[in-house]
Amino acid sequence: MTATRHPLQLDIEPEEIELFLREVNELLAVLESAILQLERLADPATLDAAFRAAHTLKAIAATVGHQPMAELTHALETIFETMRTGQLSWSPAITDELFAVVDILKALRDEVVRGEGNGVDVGSLLTRLAALAGRQSDDSLTPAAPSPGAPLLTTEQRTAVEAYRQQGFTIFEIEVTVHIDAFARGARLLQATKALAEIGHIITQQPPVEELLAGHHEGHVWLILATRATVGAIEEALGQLCDVAGFRVLPWQGDALAEKASPAAAPSPDAPVISPAIRQSLADQTVHISTERLDRLLNLVGELITARTRLAQIQDLLAKKWGNDGEILALKETTAHVHRVMDRLQEEVMALRLVPIARLFRKFPRLVRDLARAGGKQVTLMLAGEDTELDRSVVELIGEPLIHLLRNAVDHGIEPPQERLAAGKSPSGTIWLTAAPEEGRITITVRDDGRGIEPGRIRRAAVARGLLTEEEAARLDDEAAVNLIFRPHFSTSETVTDVSGRGIGLDVVLNNVKQLSGSVAVESHPGYGTTFRLTLPLTLAILQAMMVAAGEEVYAIPLTAIVESIYLSSVEVGYIKGRPAIPWRNQVLPILYLREVFARTCVDQDNIAAKQQAIVVVAWGKLKAGLVVDRLLGKQEVVIKPLGALIGNVPGISGCTIMGDGRVALIVDVGGLLTTIDGHLGGDRHLRSEREMK
Repeated sequence: MTATRHPLQLDIEPEEIELFLREVNELLAVLESAILQLERLADPATLDAAFRAAHTLKAIAATVGHQPMAELTHALETIFETMRTGQLSWSPAITDELFAVVDILKALRDEVVRGEGNGVDVGSLLTRLAALAGRQSDDSLTPAAPSPGAPLLTTEQRTAVEAYRQQGFTIFEIEVTVHIDAFARGARLLQATKALAEIGHIITQQPPVEELLAGHHEGHVWLILATRATVGAIEEALGQLCDVAGFRVLPWQGDALAEKASPAAAPSPDAPVISPAIRQSLADQTVHISTERLDRLLNLVGELITARTRLAQIQDLLAKKWGNDGEILALKETTAHVHRVMDRLQEEVMALRLVPIARLFRKFPRLVRDLARAGGKQVTLMLAGEDTELDRSVVELIGEPLIHLLRNAVDHGIEPPQERLAAGKSPSGTIWLTAAPEEGRITITVRDDGRGIEPGRIRRAAVARGLLTEEEAARLDDEAAVNLIFRPHFSTSETVTDVSGRGIGLDVVLNNVKQLSGSVAVESHPGYGTTFRLTLPLTLAILQAMMVAAGEEVYAIPLTAIVESIYLSSVEVGYIKGRPAIPWRNQVLPILYLREVFARTCVDQDNIAAKQQAIVVVAWGKLKAGLVVDRLLGKQEVVIKPLGALIGNVPGISGCTIMGDGRVALIVDVGGLLTTIDGHLGGDRHLRSEREMK
């Protein structure tokens, strides 16, 4: 049954939605991370961080007028508060409930973004949270009473306000609240007024200094401040104070402010309200650019790169025809300057598209925790390299493969606690998820200390599922057998569960990585664990490539896939099972003639040496081969363009690029080319190494 949707009356402008979304997403991420840490170790610092995140979420919800969201975060605060005071101990059941709260908060966040309710009912969850906290529902869910209306100013104080305004001061209404369990609360409030007095002039305050000294206060102080400082400076000054539970900073609107305030929508006095002025200040400091606009900007940079290449070609032609006279030298200088500016422009545009992989990684700890709990296992996820940056398009496309790898590690890799104990291991398994830049690429590794992959079991499963005959399975070496896990519809699970058994996991990993022009390799040691290593480009838009000629066609081979280049005349060509190969680095390297692969043109191999053809040694994972080309044209930066829907996917080709002279060059998909050829040869080992040549 579809939930009933209805418009929401919220106090938020359309231009504030993006700022709201960014703040709420960051706080929800803090909550999820803190909950996971608290399940392992309920330390006070993490508990305080979770409490502050819930506290700020409540303030934001109250500011925009989303009452259910404010009530739910208030109940979440109550849970954390009872934990801080030792009235409630942590347990997996509490973790499940708190994650349910986070999921509902995400749904309520989406309501604000859409501007309409989706029928989310928080009542039952509020009741469960109240039961956990050991309090009555009505007591725990009733927000604190709003602060009383601002006192009216005297005639002298109003005169002072106008005088300060005429001198260029800004007038703010500020309220500061300290924690209820803070030591010397009055002294903390005095520290707050002193800090504000250092950056402005306090026109009036309630309670006054004398009453604060005497201890006559209710844990908060209200004041009117005239200052030339910005909202950010005021917040920074208050944020550095100890035991401050929250504060409000609002532009002073006169004595009528208290009368205009809506008690029903007002936040609790201890809520650090994000006022419209603060939101506007934050919005003014940042310019947000849509992904579509970034893509258009990058396309324009790509066109400029193509034009730059054409300009350099024209310069060379003119220099050959007319020599280096004054105009040609001026053209060379201008071309060099354009080249430098284009390099800087490209770097800046690419930097705009780079995002830390932490945005993706931070989603996985909870995924692993939920999968482990559902499977009755104990698993710890260790993250490293979260500050590694790569193109947002790569981040978006790599998420699904990583999910499949982590699910596979939890379900197939990590053993149940009893099995681990019997094997002499800790009952809790560990999965490492790491990212690291490497020579213009990024390497993402998923490693576990589980049972590993047993090649014999893989062979038996392949035969049982009809993917191979018993003879074909027996001919596979262990490495080739392990790589069968990437075959479509392959699975070693005997039963279908929510996590595995359908055989649609690791083949998705392989296909998605190939679409990214990346590679995936697997290493496994039975009894000790498995490692999946994904190698990906930093961006999908601009490529460093070696331009080569094969016949009349020009191809671009990604530099990240090239090991080295050698002349064919410098090596001796032999044959393995009728296929040409050469000795290379103490092993045998199969070679492929690019003209035969793509143009289907037969090559006169007897005259190869006389033609001085070159071999470009390429690698994709553990597969290696030499691509024989007619000429090496040099390195070049190319802009990747898709082949288009009419052409579709072409094995061995990942796209095309337009060269400076207007011709189209095809971009070689090294991974697709090697796996396609290897599949036709009948096994992974043919493109790795053979120990003897016939």
